[in-house]
Amino acid sequence: MEKNNQMVCAIVAVGPDNVIGIDGRMPWHSKQDFYHFKKLTTENPCIFGKTTFFNMPKHPLSKRPNIVCSSKYNNEFDKQDVYCASSLENALKQCVTYNNVFVCGGVALYKYAFDQDLIDITYLTQIISPALAAEIADNPDKYTRFPFDIKAYFNSSKWVAEKIEYPSGVLPVENPNIMARFFKYIRDRKY
Repeated sequence: MEKNNQMVCAIVAVGPDNVIGIDGRMPWHSKQDFYHFKKLTTENPCIFGKTTFFNMPKHPLSKRPNIVCSSKYNNEFDKQDVYCASSLENALKQCVTYNNVFVCGGVALYKYAFDQDLIDITYLTQIISPALAAEIADNPDKYTRFPFDIKAYFNSSKWVAEKIEYPSGVLPVENPNIMARFFKYIRDRKY
């Protein structure tokens, strides 16, 4: 697929042991991560796999185009102000007028986007929760994980890391048992 100047961004929150979900939803509630996600994606297209889209607590997301990527193309979404694409490449073609497009999951969509070298920037929220880490350790098979080890993948020379810091008082007050840290990984295209 030929690239224009558009930046294709993955946005993902990862908990302990590369966990991103349980039963089609996130296994934590982080006001700070929700704020971060909304700040980055508002006014930009968000591309979801069908299962991820329908398992969101609120859909479609307001103030941004929602595109459901499904190999079983179904134009039923178009009637709900949600667009459908038969592939990630077709979804990206629908977004050519935007500078930033966000790939928002699930696992298969993330894996495909990274395997096809389509991601320019990854916005990663690291969720730290000792209680969740203990729950995952006790029930490891209940959880869905990111398709590869985050630390190993982004610690390569192909990515330039930046920590994202918000000024004091900007982020909402968080549950004291959860901590969210934000990172931006920019793909070095010489690799």
